[in-house]
Amino acid sequence: MGECVDVKRAGAIATVVMHRKGNNGIAQDLSDELKAAFEGLGRHAEVRVVVLASEYEKYFSVGADLTEMGGVDREAPDAADRIVDFVTRSQAGFNAIEACPKPVIARINGHALGGGCELALCCDYRIMVEDGRSRIGQSEAPLGIIPGAGGTQRLPRLIGKAKALPMLLEGKRLSAKEAEEVGLVNRAVAPDELDAAVDELAQRLAKAATVALGLIKDAVNRGLDLPLPEALEIEARNFAKASLSEDAVIGIMSFLSKQEAEFKGR
Repeated sequence: MGECVDVKRAGAIATVVMHRKGNNGIAQDLSDELKAAFEGLGRHAEVRVVVLASEYEKYFSVGADLTEMGGVDREAPDAADRIVDFVTRSQAGFNAIEACPKPVIARINGHALGGGCELALCCDYRIMVEDGRSRIGQSEAPLGIIPGAGGTQRLPRLIGKAKALPMLLEGKRLSAKEAEEVGLVNRAVAPDELDAAVDELAQRLAKAATVALGLIKDAVNRGLDLPLPEALEIEARNFAKASLSEDAVIGIMSFLSKQEAEFKGR
């Protein structure tokens, strides 16, 4: 139990529940606890899927807690460096979510704006409630600021520059259905279907070959922006690691014997 984050376990599925000050405003304390939680779960042999969720009914996360930056002296010679340091430290928690070697599902039950959208972008799957109220998007530009936790980089990589740039420049806030149409969320579901949709996906992923899934994530994340020969080298090395896993033996033997594989996550 943390000040901002709790971790709950149900068998192979872990749920990281955010509960910071009623709306999960992004600040250093929340980022630090997310980093610790995801790094720990990434190392946990029995955890095979992680769900990122909010304790609050109306909010996944409303974005940056701007009061943390209120104490910065804008006239100080090192003002820009101090803000860069603040943003870089905050990014560490987000990066830990993306780097987690287990599949990560964002359960978006309410507004996911600014830093909240950036949190969702770090996850592998995004399932969002379509309730006529909740919105997702990078809402910084109308405030005179820009995304600082990966929004300008991860959003174009996810949905393409042509769709992402207008969203970023105009601070567009999309409904779940609109976000599904542009590829920002994987599924838009009714409120009474959200838990079932998240659980069905989590249960399915928990039965998969955990080692292989983690190595796929690693190859995609590290290789995406490299020249193809370098990216293929990463893939080759990860292929070798996966092939030497216990799950690979189980998967191949099960395929040859025409039986359903029961992976161990090792």
